[in-house]
Amino acid sequence: MASSRKPARSKAPAIASSPVVAMTPNPMPHHDACPAAYASARSDAAVVHVDVALRLTLATHVASHVTSDAPPHDVPQLAVALSGGLDSMVLLDALAHWVQARRDAGEAIAPPLAIHIHHGLSEHADAWLAACEREARLRGFAFEARRVSVPRDARQGIEGAARAARYQALAASCDAHGVRWLLSAHHANDQAETVLLQMLRGAGLPGVAAMAVEGELPVAAGNSPSRARLLRPLLDVSRETMLAYAKARSLSWVEDPSNEDRRYLRNALRHDVMPAIAAHVPAYRETLARFARHAAQAQSLLDQLAQADFDMACVTHDKGDERLQRRRLQALDAPRLANLLRYWAARRGLAMPSEARLDEWVRQIRDAHDDASLELPHGNSVLRLYRGVLQWTAVYDAAGPDDGAGDVALSWAGEREWPLPHWRGRIVFVPVAEGEVGEEGEGGSIDERVLRARPLVARARTGGERWREHAQGHSRSLKHWYQSRGVAAWLRHVPIIWQGGEIVFVPRLGIDGAAQSGANGGARWRMTWRDDA
Repeated sequence: MASSRKPARSKAPAIASSPVVAMTPNPMPHHDACPAAYASARSDAAVVHVDVALRLTLATHVASHVTSDAPPHDVPQLAVALSGGLDSMVLLDALAHWVQARRDAGEAIAPPLAIHIHHGLSEHADAWLAACEREARLRGFAFEARRVSVPRDARQGIEGAARAARYQALAASCDAHGVRWLLSAHHANDQAETVLLQMLRGAGLPGVAAMAVEGELPVAAGNSPSRARLLRPLLDVSRETMLAYAKARSLSWVEDPSNEDRRYLRNALRHDVMPAIAAHVPAYRETLARFARHAAQAQSLLDQLAQADFDMACVTHDKGDERLQRRRLQALDAPRLANLLRYWAARRGLAMPSEARLDEWVRQIRDAHDDASLELPHGNSVLRLYRGVLQWTAVYDAAGPDDGAGDVALSWAGEREWPLPHWRGRIVFVPVAEGEVGEEGEGGSIDERVLRARPLVARARTGGERWREHAQGHSRSLKHWYQSRGVAAWLRHVPIIWQGGEIVFVPRLGIDGAAQSGANGGARWRMTWRDDA
């Protein structure tokens, strides 16, 4: 493995205007042996501290997950998030030494992958990418850079938007390369800053619990979770120790000028608040880390309580939906109900509701009449109370005759699906096997010759449409059928399928009885509605 040590040079100061900072130990005068020895011992201790922290984390979290289906030796199981700053360069170097030690012991380990995310927010971004690639390849790592676009007007601020884009790109890179563990260089100072930052933002226990050594890669709600696990092996290592490590091993790293911008709250905490706290409470990092662990333990107990309440109130719908019976929630007091709703939102992968919104949900759910219906929007979902049952749904928009939902025609020729994006769904055609018995629910079947005879037309409801379940049955209004079958109001905003002046198919009800009886003798098909929302 290529050495990370750079040629020594005397008096190599850090140049503020340069995007790359090179650190080398300065020669000590002969008459100052005691301070030199102290500095050398401190550097040695820093190297040992970082190496031990990394080795223990990998032994505890990685080795315990190794299975017999391990990937080939050329597939990287480990990756490191490499920004190019001091922290990530220390982690890169320590990981390189760990890999070399394992190889010296006779183990076959694939080269780790270094992943750099190019945000494009700094004029130095290209230079940082080049520095990261150089340092990674010098240590025998595979390297990949991904460029992301960060909206400058994002609601969560440019820092939050950059973080979200970064983790999404890191997750995509890990999944593309089959990486199992992504290492990040978060350290004890980061942990302390995060705890204070979350407290100042009014975060609950999940926020002040801060960062765990192992966890899921945080990806945006609605995206599939990454197969890779996130490891933070240096959470017990201070930034001062990492700086001593970097000096001891003569590392190079980049400096981001935005880290000095006190307009960002984290930077203000780092430069103004933390030094003042440290002057009065030197062990503040350990204290805040202990507080974060206690918060995590408390949150775990709250989650267990919420899971018990969820199991008590949950009813399983025939399609596997999670629904809670309101009458079973009535016995819960307001804080316990709020805890359950917060847990349920997290379980669904939704953003955490604000305290004001959560209080309003609790009030409406507790005070609603027995036959009341509620719609409580939250992001791209809606928490609904209908017929005494709480459930999460997508946002369904009504499509009426005056909102631009014009007729959509299809001359059917054997298609299996008919997308109808204006109604956020599609018609699915399924062939019926010979001798197959029709299913209940959205049942019935139609002769293929009827489907081909005339164009099918999807049309928004106008009111007054009538439908019959069987050919000999009575036709009744769609409202009657939807009510009798318990189809919720928000699920009725669907198109009606016509042929000429006759209804052929009504989503969530089925094929009209008259259409079922036409042109018997040919191949038969079922028609069903599938939501894309």
